[in-house]
Amino acid sequence: MKPSLLVADDEIEVGEIIRAVAEDLGFDVTCVAEGSEVIGLVDRINPDVIALDLRMPGADGVEIIRELGKKQCKSGILLMSGMDQRTLSSVQSLGKENNLDIGSTLTKPMSLDAIEMALNPYLSKTETSSPPVNSLTKQIQFEFGLAVLYEPEIQIKALQAESTQRLRVRAQWHMDDDCVIDARSLTTLAKDCGISKGLSKMVLAQALENVRVWSNQDFTPEITVRLDNSFLTDLYTPDVLAMMADQYYVPREWLVLEIDEKSILEAKDSAGDVLSRLRIKGFKIIVAAEGGAENLLPLIDNLPIDQIVIDFAHLNTDSNFLNDMELEFLYSSLTSIVNKKGIGACATNVNSSEALEFARKCNFNSARGIQILPPAKPDEILSLYQGGKLSARGKTH
Repeated sequence: MKPSLLVADDEIEVGEIIRAVAEDLGFDVTCVAEGSEVIGLVDRINPDVIALDLRMPGADGVEIIRELGKKQCKSGILLMSGMDQRTLSSVQSLGKENNLDIGSTLTKPMSLDAIEMALNPYLSKTETSSPPVNSLTKQIQFEFGLAVLYEPEIQIKALQAESTQRLRVRAQWHMDDDCVIDARSLTTLAKDCGISKGLSKMVLAQALENVRVWSNQDFTPEITVRLDNSFLTDLYTPDVLAMMADQYYVPREWLVLEIDEKSILEAKDSAGDVLSRLRIKGFKIIVAAEGGAENLLPLIDNLPIDQIVIDFAHLNTDSNFLNDMELEFLYSSLTSIVNKKGIGACATNVNSSEALEFARKCNFNSARGIQILPPAKPDEILSLYQGGKLSARGKTH
């Protein structure tokens, strides 16, 4: 019989991510977003484990802990919160005073590994009849789920005297049938499921953890993370992202936030506010433009943008683009305009030597794509840079 988990969190995206991890581990999962509904659900389904957020509408975590204590609840309880660890520890002590089985605490933002580690002890308690899992099975299971890869960006014509190592985060989802959902498909799927914002936070948390580990090995790159469109309509976005960077001890200037041009045009009322506060808090901002960025150019003077990104994917179907004088003029004019304003221009999806040559002809400042290096795992990226194997010419030695 599968162990049961009740997830009580008003952030639906967080609940769905915990559900995905828990179901992969073998739990039956129920999610609830209202604190006032928790006690009734506990009475009805008698869960083996309760993952409880401290700040919820209807009833907060302390009220729920007291009520569970009165009912002599035997469920294991995991406390979750974006508040400080002292608050979590205080509520943890309150739970133990009420004779509750209080287990791990999960501080938001939480990584997938942290969720799995917190749930595993309860899985072993409820599946005593299951055969032991050998080390190979553990290794295979560990590779399922979210994977964060990194795509290097090389300098072609540096806008400033100092060139900075920069990596773009590319997320994948590994299914248990060996299928891999790539970054583009994962973005679409998350949007369809209503978990885009939660997934973005999970990707960012994992990326920040990798940067923290790298910094201890004298590798300190900037990382570019794509923000879901909904972040631009949330005036608390700058505070949330600043808190996340600080929690992982990553300097904010190492974090580059990539936003779609379309989302800026659709969120004109809040975009300027959010982007300005992100800049004030120390983050760098880049915009992935559509086409030649004609719609964005009129807004550049009023937005704190550090870089424009142009997608070269369409060049893959054009065998004569190197001789396309109109396209060369368009891109050369774009790079000239933004450079004069102190804004860089990056070509992405540079997937051939011809595309890299074209980026140079059009005076792009930087480039990324398969011609430079396909997205790679954190340890592979570290090895390449520490060994000096990734050259500024966009080829590995």
